[in-house]
Amino acid sequence: MTAVLVPEPENRWDENAVRVDVLVGTRSRTVGYLSRSWAEDYQPELLKFQAEGALGTCPARVTGGGEKFYGIYLHVARPEDLRARREPEDAVVAELTDTDVLLRNDWSCTVTKEEDHQDVLRGFAPAGKQEYREVVASLTFCPIETGKYRGQKAIEVRLGGRRVGQLTYAMTERYRAIVEQFLNRNLNVRCEAYTTKSAKGIQVELRMPRDPNRG
Repeated sequence: MTAVLVPEPENRWDENAVRVDVLVGTRSRTVGYLSRSWAEDYQPELLKFQAEGALGTCPARVTGGGEKFYGIYLHVARPEDLRARREPEDAVVAELTDTDVLLRNDWSCTVTKEEDHQDVLRGFAPAGKQEYREVVASLTFCPIETGKYRGQKAIEVRLGGRRVGQLTYAMTERYRAIVEQFLNRNLNVRCEAYTTKSAKGIQVELRMPRDPNRG
C-alpha cells in the first residue's frame, strides 16, 4: 500500500504528532500515528512538504489478520534524508557506486520458481515469530527453460549469490531495459526485497522502481 504521513502540530495530545493514513482507491483512511520519538524527528520536514503543497508518502505493508492484530510497516527514508529526497532525483536509482547500483523501492514485484530453491531460501527465512525478513537481492538474466517463452530471457533473482527464482516474462519485459543498462556498465544490480513464510514455503517479494508500464 501507499502510506501518507500527515503532520498534526495542532494535535491536543502531542504538538509533534504525525498521523499515518493509507490510500484506498481515491480515499485515505487513518490507521495510526508515529511514535512520539519518531514524530518529533519527522514532523519538521513534513511541515515543509505541506507548505509547498506536497505530502510525504512511503511504501507500506499491512500484516496480520486471523488470530493476529493487523499491523502496518512503513518503508520510509530516515529523517535526515528527507531534505535530500525533496530535490530532483533519479527515477530508477536509489544508490550508485563504482561497482553496484541499488534500484529504487517504489513497487512490489513477485518472484516465481521459489519452490525449486527452498534449500537456499531457508537460509534467508524470517526468524522465530517474524512475519518477514528484509534482504538485498541481486538481478541478472537467465534462459526460460519451459513453457510458451522457452528460450527467451527472464530476470533471475539471487540471494547471497545463489539463484532463488526469476521474474515472469511479462514482468521481465517491464524491467528488462532498466536491468540491462546497468549490467552493460559492468555494475552489480541490486534491489531491496523481503522473504515471508507461507504454506508453499519461503517466498520472495522484490521492491523495484516504479513500473514503467504504469506511468
